[in-house]
Amino acid sequence: MHIQLDEWAAPRDVDLPRTVASALNSRHIASVVPTEIDGRWTVSQVRKVGSLTIEGHRVDIRPKLPISRLFFLFGYAPRRRLWLAEETLLDSAPDLLAAIATAFLRQLGVAVERGLLQGYRERHDSDTVVRGRIDFVEQFKRRPGLASPLELRFDEFTVDIDENRVLAAALERLLRLPLLDAALRRTLLHFRSLFAEVEALPRGLPLPRTRDDHRSEHYQPALSLARLILSNASLEHRAGGHRASAFLVDVAQVFEDFVSVALRDSLERSGGRALSQRSDRLDTLGHTVVRPDIVWQRHERIEAVIDAKYKAVRSAGYPNADIYQMVTYCTRYGLRDGHLIYASGEETPQKVSIVGAPITVHCHALELAGSPAEILASVDRIAEAIVMSKSGADLRRA
Repeated sequence: MHIQLDEWAAPRDVDLPRTVASALNSRHIASVVPTEIDGRWTVSQVRKVGSLTIEGHRVDIRPKLPISRLFFLFGYAPRRRLWLAEETLLDSAPDLLAAIATAFLRQLGVAVERGLLQGYRERHDSDTVVRGRIDFVEQFKRRPGLASPLELRFDEFTVDIDENRVLAAALERLLRLPLLDAALRRTLLHFRSLFAEVEALPRGLPLPRTRDDHRSEHYQPALSLARLILSNASLEHRAGGHRASAFLVDVAQVFEDFVSVALRDSLERSGGRALSQRSDRLDTLGHTVVRPDIVWQRHERIEAVIDAKYKAVRSAGYPNADIYQMVTYCTRYGLRDGHLIYASGEETPQKVSIVGAPITVHCHALELAGSPAEILASVDRIAEAIVMSKSGADLRRA
C-alpha cells in the first residue's frame, strides 16, 4: 500500500494497516487514532516529512514548503551559503528523499571530479624494518623483551580520511534504504565503487569532525548533504515489533536552526553579539534552567531574548504555551520585551501585553514562500524590529 500524507494538514480519515498506524504514533511522526470503521484512522499533527516503509507499505509525507525552499533552510545553518540553485529540478522530484539523493549525487560528482581528496592518516603496523616511529608503549605491552618485530606508528598519505568516510557512509546508507528507484540506485553504486579503499565508519559513534579549508572547499556541499542523510535516515528500525526503514526530517527543527543562525547574523550587524542556546539558571539553587534559542547582548548586557517556533503550541486550557515560556525568559533576564518568531501562516503577528507585569511579547511571522534573498530580507526586518523594540524600552525607562 502507498499512503500519502501532508505536513501539518487538517485532520483527515485515512485507510491504514494497523502496523503503519502504530509506527506513525510510536515514532512521533503523527497523531493517529482509530475511527469507528475498522482499518480507518484519523491522522493529524503530521510533524515530519520524508518517506518510510513499514512491512512493505510505503508512506510519503509531503512538506508544506517547496522542496527547494526546504533545501535553502537545510543548507544555510551548517554552511551559511549552501544555496542549491537547481530549484526546478528539486521541486520536480517525486519526493523529498529522491530530491536529496539527486542533489547529493550532483554535489558528490563535483567533489570527486578530480579524484578523491587525500590526506595524512596515522597508521599502526608491525614490521622488522623501521618506518615512521617506534611505538614503545605498544612494543613493551605486546612484546616485552623482544626486539623484533617492531610496533610502528607512521603517517600515510591516503584517500582513507574522515571526509571520504562520511561520503561513503552516506552512499551506503542511501543504498540500504528500499525507497529509491532503480536509476538512482545505479548511480549510487557507481559512486560507491570509487570509495573501495575507504574504510567504513564505526557504528554507533558520532560522525567525525571534518576539515573545512581551501583544500576541502569543493567537498563541503557534498559533506553537508551527507551529514543530513546520515542524521535523518534510519535502517531496520523496529517500530512496534515491525521493521521499518525511513528518511524523515523534522522541519520544525530545521526552521529553528535556520532562524538561530540567520537572525544571529542579522542582529550582529547592529552591534553586540547573539548567542544561541545560552543556558542560565532560573531558580536560586539552579535546579531549573532556561535555554532560549537566542540572546542578544551588547556591552555584556542582555538586550533581547528570542525563540523560534515553527508552530504555535496550543492545548486545552493553555491558549499559547509559547507566551508563558517567553514571559519566564523576560522575567529571568529583566526585559520588557520578548520575541517569538513563527513561520508565516502559523501565527498572527501581534503584540501581547502581559497583565500585572511590564512585559510585551512580540510575535513575528517569517515569510518562507519567497526566494532565498526575500527570506533573508524578512529575517532582517524582524531583526530591525527587535532592535527598535529595545530602543523603545530604553525610552520608556528614561
